[in-house]
Amino acid sequence: MIDEPRDAVQRWHSQVRLHHAQSISAQQNFDPYQDFWKGMAEQFRDDPYRKGDALVDRLEEEFAGCKTLIDIGGGAGRLALPLSLSREKITVVDSSKSMLEELEKGCDEARIENVSPVFALWEDAVIDIHEGALCSHVTYGIEEIEKFLTNVTQHASKHVVIVAFMKSPQAHLGILWEAVRGEERVHLPGVPELMDVLWQMGLTPELSVLDHLDPHTYKSDEDALHDLRKRLYVNQGTEKDEKLIMALQSNLKPTEEGLELRNSDGRVSCIISWDN
Repeated sequence: MIDEPRDAVQRWHSQVRLHHAQSISAQQNFDPYQDFWKGMAEQFRDDPYRKGDALVDRLEEEFAGCKTLIDIGGGAGRLALPLSLSREKITVVDSSKSMLEELEKGCDEARIENVSPVFALWEDAVIDIHEGALCSHVTYGIEEIEKFLTNVTQHASKHVVIVAFMKSPQAHLGILWEAVRGEERVHLPGVPELMDVLWQMGLTPELSVLDHLDPHTYKSDEDALHDLRKRLYVNQGTEKDEKLIMALQSNLKPTEEGLELRNSDGRVSCIISWDN
């Protein structure tokens, strides 16, 4: 029997390491330098001037006293661009070139000039201290979580906000992983594990539920296959691909909104925040 790590940081590190090892093992030609978001980055753009976005509205409240922000892992600027409309400066740090290319396109199209992209891993980024720091749906797969969070607190002089799901964003894919690969999926940590780490670090964050998300839906079987092959590391035309196609027959349900993926309902999005 393997002893479970005794503290929150060790537990986090162990869980993420096991997940990554499982993911690497599942890939035929693993490339640690590949841009995972290449070919998908465009779908993470959104209208900077949109109204009624509950997350953007909440972040406006959270960062009301912050004129400058860092958006860690901010990608194509889905949050940074609308937040930039009421701030002096936002710096988006991301390790995906394809995401930052979409960010620059979004800035050009919306004529937004106060958003600066920085291509780097957050742990290695060299940037100025800002008043606020935002980290939305990034923490799950960070092995050195204590170092990562320490860098966050050191670069935000006023306020920090982390957005994360109660369970990891791909937890609902566990049933498909098991059907395709015949093994239980080791999931990444979510909000409960993150709160444990923050408490161990001596921080006292506030936690609140932002939203209960609708089930994940696809427009067609082809769309579902294209997306899930990438997420499950399945190559088209292989034996595992046949297993995935078979599994989807009982895991996609037709609805008025599209094809609903089984077990993807009940996802809970949370806000974790603290003052520095």
